Amino acid sequence: MARMSDLSRRRFLRTGGAAVAAPYVLTSGALGGAAKPPASDRVAIGAIGPGRQGGGLLRGASRLGQIVAAADVNLPRAAKAVKGKADRAFQDYRKMLELEDIDAVIVATPDHWHALCSIHACQAGKDVYVEKPMTLTIREGRLMVDAARKHGRVLQCGSHQRSMAGCRLG
Repeated sequence: MARMSDLSRRRFLRTGGAAVAAPYVLTSGALGGAAKPPASDRVAIGAIGPGRQGGGLLRGASRLGQIVAAADVNLPRAAKAVKGKADRAFQDYRKMLELEDIDAVIVATPDHWHALCSIHACQAGKDVYVEKPMTLTIREGRLMVDAARKHGRVLQCGSHQRSMAGCRLG
């Protein structure tokens, strides 16, 4: 084998050095496992309105990704949703949408805020799961669909009574 001074990165990788170094470079969660997907498949989620309904959604969503930020007019409730990380709790959801590391948001605000929060999230480049009812008017719904299409985002409206096992099979 070549001396250390002659060892290029390419030669190091070719000779199996990467296999030896991998446990020291990769974190335990990076590759995933049986109960947890790899880091590349996890979604960073922001919550808008993590109250009673939103809190339940966050518990379910934590299986799909990691809740990294929350916004609520009640700032202590937002902080509780992100386990006290004060820099990730916001009273103004628009400030939360400015975070680059958020992939998707859950909108569980009072019904009359669903459309505006969802449109702003699409404009900020976030995918959206919005609680039902999706909107209060047909026009709001049209604007939400237009925003999702314009910005290439996924926008899904929850309808748990249609997807719950007991409702499907009953």
